[in-house]
Amino acid sequence: MSANVETCFLFKQPAWHGLGTIVQDAPTSLDALRLAQLDWDVIPEPVFLKDGSEVPETVVNIRSSDHSILGVVSDHYKIVQNREAFSFIDGLLESDIEKVTFESAGALNHGKRVWMLAHLPAKKILGDDIVPYLVFTNSHDGSQAITAALTPTRVVCQNTLTLALNNAKRSWSIRHMGDMEGKKKDAAITLGLATKYMENMNIKAEEYQQKKITKKMLQEIIDMVFPMDEEDTERAKNNVSTLRNQFMNIYSEAKDLKKFSGDAWGVYNAFGDFASHIQPLRLTKTYQEKLFTSFIDGNKILKVAQEAIEKVA
Repeated sequence: MSANVETCFLFKQPAWHGLGTIVQDAPTSLDALRLAQLDWDVIPEPVFLKDGSEVPETVVNIRSSDHSILGVVSDHYKIVQNREAFSFIDGLLESDIEKVTFESAGALNHGKRVWMLAHLPAKKILGDDIVPYLVFTNSHDGSQAITAALTPTRVVCQNTLTLALNNAKRSWSIRHMGDMEGKKKDAAITLGLATKYMENMNIKAEEYQQKKITKKMLQEIIDMVFPMDEEDTERAKNNVSTLRNQFMNIYSEAKDLKKFSGDAWGVYNAFGDFASHIQPLRLTKTYQEKLFTSFIDGNKILKVAQEAIEKVA
């Protein structure tokens, strides 16, 4: 396991994840934290200069398990422990509206960011099974609040699709209330936002299916997603050409996309395949972790691809 993703467990491994240890049972949030080795506390400690004087209104957050530094924050920063951040997810598991199953959990950047993954039952969109994955994250360095992000995955090819929709949120902050009623409220809001996103995604997919893409339009889209400047070096031009060829191989050869050939939904899904599975030109030790993070925060290639499709089609 790479150094950036420290610990995680898996119930069922998504193709775009590729990290961790598979487990057979979906546990409660406390069990999940234990299995993922996230059952540690965040402890604030004062900060001192070399001369021994204390830095005012500043604390350093320390991980109790090994005393490693998670972040330097204001003394007004409210610490939300891992067990508190994710306890409301148990309310999702108890929902009689949707069956929710834990998937994985782990820490990024030496514990500065922690996450838990769950999924809802697959939804049918244009005849395909799309599984809505819910990724919950929290930070201990002051970089973000408790956040939920929906990351739908097309089952047939395990492509992750992160469409930006005008009428539905893909990510949102969790207002953690603390008591049981608050947790149930958070769970209900989360399920409602997830349901709305999937409904609007279906509408967008049907809209894209009606948009025909000619060869000329496809080339314009590819040029926008993988731009090439005449002033670039030969190496840079060759790299762009490689990316374009990789995309075209997917678009032309993927059997699961044949039914969407010549329409915008097929083009977008080809970019989803590319973004989910093509290794970068420069393979680093942390590329899997960066890929995982990009699908939480929004994948750049899919964002640019959607903008290009909507500009051209």
